[in-house]
Amino acid sequence: MADSEPLKTPLHGRHVAMEARMGQEGGWQVPLSYRGVLDEVEAAHRRAGVCDVSHVGRIRIRGDGALDLLERVCTADVARQEDDTARLTLLCNERGGIRDACLLLRLENFWVLTCSPRNRAKVLGDIQAAGAGLDVKVDDQTSVTSQLAVVGPAARAILDAVLPVRVGGLARRQAKLGSLMVARYIAMRAGPTVLWSLEVILPNMFILPAWDFVTHKAGANALGPLGMAARDVLRIEAGCVRWGHEIDETLDPITAGLGAAVDFEHDFIGAGAVRAVQERGPGRKRVGLVLADEAQSQVASVCRKGTVVRGPAGAEVGAVTSGTFSPACGAVIAMAYVRSDIAAEGAELAVGEAGVPARVSSLPFVGRTPTDAGADAGNGAS
Repeated sequence: MADSEPLKTPLHGRHVAMEARMGQEGGWQVPLSYRGVLDEVEAAHRRAGVCDVSHVGRIRIRGDGALDLLERVCTADVARQEDDTARLTLLCNERGGIRDACLLLRLENFWVLTCSPRNRAKVLGDIQAAGAGLDVKVDDQTSVTSQLAVVGPAARAILDAVLPVRVGGLARRQAKLGSLMVARYIAMRAGPTVLWSLEVILPNMFILPAWDFVTHKAGANALGPLGMAARDVLRIEAGCVRWGHEIDETLDPITAGLGAAVDFEHDFIGAGAVRAVQERGPGRKRVGLVLADEAQSQVASVCRKGTVVRGPAGAEVGAVTSGTFSPACGAVIAMAYVRSDIAAEGAELAVGEAGVPARVSSLPFVGRTPTDAGADAGNGAS
């Protein structure tokens, strides 16, 4: 990806026309912000906003062998997942390391697995390899579909006021396959935020009018766009993981605090290694950190991935994985892996070379914890 031209979503021209600050994420060119990250985050908390997440990978799986395939590659209890639901699952390697965190949608006649854009080719290859010899068809739908996320406390009422089909009644973790005129869509109540959110997958040919309507033509119900930087702040506030930050192939689900996404009653790839960590207990734990006020003047340095975390005696006890200033918390917040013996809520630690005081916090930082340990598919980012 590094030596090739970045991919562009069907809405790329709209983002450029809106003078978005563009950047690269997972091999795609995406809008980072439109009118300032903090303004967008505050707008999402106060009312609602819409985000183009079409760079997220979308893989469709069909056929009589689909369940057998998914039980092999997914950590979640796929066999007992109900129709019209979306749930977090992980894909692991034989050593128990996390290859990706995904959303698995079970619909009436097929499944959809959404994955990190950075890992799409890898995940697709894993699924195709595991499906060899089975009656299953695996289709990468990423290039022919688009995906929008509408986020915020007013989003439900706004969508029900402007759309001819009602989606506000969907419960968290529900998914719905529907049709609007000739457009078939998938709507799901899942995403890396504690705010009310709805994500919609639809064919590329309908994404431009959908975007234009939501951002301009809906009149008083129009929503401002959110860039990927604002989405990342919402993700951190929710304590959700991001590939390459909180999770990678060296980290197992138990250490990452994602045990709720693991079902040991079926034999998924890496199950033995993950079970061994569960039985002995992880040496590290993913925690939240709320930093002292002095951190606000040095957010860039204290929130950088890999920034050292020290214990009361000054010894290195862990490292930051993600961090940001949160308007909702009124403080600099971060996630980090620290030694399990000092990971209790309220523990006093220090971050960075300047030793900024930090207090261990439970996750998420705001709102309620989603069922799956606050890790609703952090695959909206790279």
